[in-house]
Amino acid sequence: MSTLVAPTPEAGSKPAQILEAAGKLFLDHGYGAVSMDAIAKTANVSKATLYAHFGSKDELFRVMVARECKGQAMAAVCEEARALDMADGLRLIARHFVTLILSPQALAGYRVVVGEAHRFPELASAFYEAGPARTMEHISAFMTDLDRRGLLRIPDPQLAAEQFVGLVKSHTHLRFMLCLSERPTEEQLTRIVDGAVSLIIRGYAP
Repeated sequence: MSTLVAPTPEAGSKPAQILEAAGKLFLDHGYGAVSMDAIAKTANVSKATLYAHFGSKDELFRVMVARECKGQAMAAVCEEARALDMADGLRLIARHFVTLILSPQALAGYRVVVGEAHRFPELASAFYEAGPARTMEHISAFMTDLDRRGLLRIPDPQLAAEQFVGLVKSHTHLRFMLCLSERPTEEQLTRIVDGAVSLIIRGYAP
């Protein structure tokens, strides 16, 4: 399986135009039901132009995922968090993460991937590697740094990162994704974030 190495297209370019059209079609109809013909028509480009930029639907999806994940900036957030008090740093990361996963665009993309993963495992893999896996990598590195500085005692930073993310997602993400509840209020998000931070600090206190 190839990796997400293609550069992000510039706004207004033909590749960006194609990606916008493909993204809308994927969200409206699902990955499997969308053809390259439909993408070319919606993007108002010829099939020759489409294939000149993207050799396959799989390649197009990978570039689209890479473009979306590039804007998540978890690496920059974790770097900013290192300059803060430990609790404030964890809160910053948690707030950024929960805001990201509850955004309409992220929820829509997540639904597409979950709905198609059993038929297109390569789609799920591309999404996971470009988004969740990189997010966990950055948060795990932050946990490693807390342990190295003696602020917390974290023998397994990867596990701690997964626990932290699980606490932040809580059950809110699932309910919202299933359209069973409204988006949490700022007060509710603060309660979730503060609770997650408190449990991590107490659970890994040196």
